Amino acid sequence: MTKQSHLACRNPKVIMIYENEEDVLGAASIIADQVEEYRTILVNFEIGDKVKNLKPSVILFALTTVQKSIELYTKLISDKFLDYPHYSILLCKNRESATAFRCCIKDIFDNYFVYQPLYEKFRLKMIVHSGLLISQATSHYAGLHEEQLENIGQELVSLIDKSSECKQSLLGSIAICKQSLNEPQNLVVDKELDTNLSSKKLMENINKSHVEPLLAELEDNIKSSLDSMIQQLLSKQVGIEVLEAKLADLSRVLPPDRQTVSEALSESSMLTSRAENVEVQKPKKILVVEDNQIYRDMLVRVLAKENFLVDEAEDGLNALQKIRNNQYALVLMDLFMPNLDGINTTIQIKSVSGGKELPIIALTGNKNKELIKTWAEQGLKGYILKPSTRNEILEAVNRVIN
Repeated sequence: MTKQSHLACRNPKVIMIYENEEDVLGAASIIADQVEEYRTILVNFEIGDKVKNLKPSVILFALTTVQKSIELYTKLISDKFLDYPHYSILLCKNRESATAFRCCIKDIFDNYFVYQPLYEKFRLKMIVHSGLLISQATSHYAGLHEEQLENIGQELVSLIDKSSECKQSLLGSIAICKQSLNEPQNLVVDKELDTNLSSKKLMENINKSHVEPLLAELEDNIKSSLDSMIQQLLSKQVGIEVLEAKLADLSRVLPPDRQTVSEALSESSMLTSRAENVEVQKPKKILVVEDNQIYRDMLVRVLAKENFLVDEAEDGLNALQKIRNNQYALVLMDLFMPNLDGINTTIQIKSVSGGKELPIIALTGNKNKELIKTWAEQGLKGYILKPSTRNEILEAVNRVIN
């Protein structure tokens, strides 16, 4: 894991309880970059005493199944190891998200996050951020710094800042209004004390029954409207930047005459001669083709620990360039990728590999049987269904290579 100093903090305000280190590497690294006072703890028979001594404000449960996380959390509470206010987050795999949602609806956990596959790293940061604020740990948590935020256009940054100031100002006005309504009313002194008490009681009743509910509804509407506006602006800006990046990549690869992918790749440097019948060296070399960097890094780490030489590519075009200039024993490839998807990359491999058969294992979370069948007809040797465990990955790889 990265940032060991963070993951082993002596007095953490955020902890993650886990069973399998390989499963939580991505999520743990994201939180370590966000929170200084953070620690990961392997579940064992001493876990109750550790939690009681540390008293963390935010606890993430990342056991191998939701059922195990529920059982552990219940035991920590029933055995009085957790007897103080805290914020609990359930980490789960995609196939158990419905169960995790039900747990939160039933008020077992405060929130949940799907960490396998790990696609929404910013949402995980937002959940931990909210947990620290709600659990009143603000004195130990400085929040997210500007450099930890994703870079976006300066115009959009300015708009977000102005919207935030507008919202905080409005919410501040509402809070002041509420406070003034809760304060004792400055009633005119009357000789008759009973009259004063009756007027004060009447004001309190009006406040509770009419004014406060209206203010609460107004506050919720303001929050929803402004949050929706900012989210739409962010989505639009991110979409534009992604489109511009894709167009720039394509303009560098494809010339005006719309040459084929194979012709475009011919611009890459090639060795003038290549020895035939070269003996396969040990360890065997594997190419991982996956556009999701977190999942790709996880695959690389798992294979490297098994003494494979691992190369990586972020899309089909990059993969074809590497295949032309290298000899791989196996390719692990995603289905949906920018620039060139898995099916079309598989078709092009036949032309750039010089007619040699290159085993391919599909990486996919898609359950469309017709789509998978179309891909399989191009010569797949196996598949790994996302999300996948370390054992599932190695079993598929060893079956094909051996």
